[in-house]
Amino acid sequence: MHIIPTDYHRWIPTLILYVCKSIALSIAWYIQRIISTFHSAIRGGLLCSRGVLNFFHSRGVVSFDDTESYLDEVVGWTLAALGFYFQYTMGFAMPFPLNLLLWPFSVAEWYVVWIVSN
Repeated sequence: MHIIPTDYHRWIPTLILYVCKSIALSIAWYIQRIISTFHSAIRGGLLCSRGVLNFFHSRGVVSFDDTESYLDEVVGWTLAALGFYFQYTMGFAMPFPLNLLLWPFSVAEWYVVWIVSN
């Protein structure tokens, strides 16, 4: 007993090809999302830590020079790890209040992903 009628057997290789490409594309997008999240977490953590430490230095709270100190890297990598962990546990999606506020940007992102995928 055949699941697909004999007339449609010529489409089986094409169907298998498109299914495999779709699975590979989904995996590639997921890996790229992880890479982008990791890069953004590192960049954002370092920017935030340097900005806050330079602000505290200008107020005289701490003595800080970003060329001589490792404090900004330690704080930045800690923030990056926390940010990446938060994004990963959220499934790379925005939490409730932000998802409503930034919905138009999510739609634009879905559109770009769809256009690039096709």
